Amino acid sequence: MSNCMTKTDSEVTQAARRESFRRPHYEVVPGKEKYLLKVHLPGVAKDRAEITIEKDQLLVVGRRKTQAPEGFKPVYEELARDDYRLQLQLNVQVDQDRVEAQTENGVLTVTLPLAAASKAKTISVE
Repeated sequence: MSNCMTKTDSEVTQAARRESFRRPHYEVVPGKEKYLLKVHLPGVAKDRAEITIEKDQLLVVGRRKTQAPEGFKPVYEELARDDYRLQLQLNVQVDQDRVEAQTENGVLTVTLPLAAASKAKTISVE
């Protein structure tokens, strides 16, 4: 009998579910050609933000990295140390090849251009 334990896929999935996430504040600005998604991720560096689009699901994950000096014991913390996770269902088709993202001052802005099939078409009546 071995003392070595290996984790099964279900154990790994359960461990991931226990990971602590907070839902960030976000805004959606609709437009005729594109949608803008602004996600507030304070404390998240540009290289620690991930955006995934799969089918009609958009997932934004922001991982905070906080390092306190050795021996530091906070008296009060205003922001929790949890990472951020936002999952939204897209109700329009997005041109995934043209999606862009940039971050400035803790706000991640994702530009979601509409696919040609999703754009409104005006039909003249004769």
